[in-house]
Amino acid sequence: MPPNPTQNPIQYISSAPANVMLMGEHSVVYGQPALVASLTPRIQIEWTPRDDRQLDIISELAHFTTQLDQIKDHPKLRFVLAALKAFAPKLAQGWTLRIHSEFPDDWGLGSSAAVLAACLVGLENICQLKLSDWARFELGHRCILDVQGRGSGADLAASLTGGLVFFDPSRQCIQPIPVSLDLCLIYSGYKTPTSQVLAQVAKAWADRPEELQALYQKMGDTTRSAYQILTKTHSADDPAFYQQVTHYQQLMTQLGVSDPTLDNIVDQLRTCLPAAKISGSGLGDCVIGFGHIKALPPYKIMNARINSRPAECISQARNHHQTQVTL
Repeated sequence: MPPNPTQNPIQYISSAPANVMLMGEHSVVYGQPALVASLTPRIQIEWTPRDDRQLDIISELAHFTTQLDQIKDHPKLRFVLAALKAFAPKLAQGWTLRIHSEFPDDWGLGSSAAVLAACLVGLENICQLKLSDWARFELGHRCILDVQGRGSGADLAASLTGGLVFFDPSRQCIQPIPVSLDLCLIYSGYKTPTSQVLAQVAKAWADRPEELQALYQKMGDTTRSAYQILTKTHSADDPAFYQQVTHYQQLMTQLGVSDPTLDNIVDQLRTCLPAAKISGSGLGDCVIGFGHIKALPPYKIMNARINSRPAECISQARNHHQTQVTL
């Protein structure tokens, strides 16, 4: 009788943090910089080796089985499968992946980027590779483009690096910023897919391409100004920084990605916090407030803090001691 793959012990545990865009939404897709923060909640993957060539993926979104030599598609696991395809030629055996998330996937907290980052560092360890930070990001960015055709990878950069990062695609720059910051996330209660938001923006500005490009430039300049303030003061608790946050929200409204619900949440947060803005592509998802609050009925809230722990992989030794490999 062949050995039962499920009897094999877990060999690796990889994980990566949730992330949230502080500034740079929309404009980062067109080469402008972004400020992205990784948070404490994480996505974790347990990797169990198999005695066959099968890939078994078990998550809260789906349970899917495919073959290493011909990886098939699943609409809810495309980022995981893209990473597996990228490393498939180097994999000598099949694996069972058990994926667990500490945060909801519909809040706009970069769950796709986090699970991709966790896959990348896990597979890098399994294949005994040591990629540079930018090479790891580029590999993940290619996965993103394979899955959705476009995307800056700013959220992936944050989930890989941890903490608050300044991401500048035009200069191939992922610059960590050693700043602590309390945040609150208020979920609007609905989500518009990013692709749909981008299509709506493109349609609304189709007859004004030069004005749209100028707006993206203003967004980029605002993000750069915020970055310069953070690097100069080493603190986000600066009125000048919050002015840039407020300005970026005004630019998002001008772009057309706010709506009455989001406006209402932003206005309420501004009565008790120094700044608030849409986080993500808009027309749903979350509003981010700079500071903590107790409640904002009727909305769900999550108080969070920037966390510097990057994507990482832990090797589960046979003697049950653990060796942590941070990438």
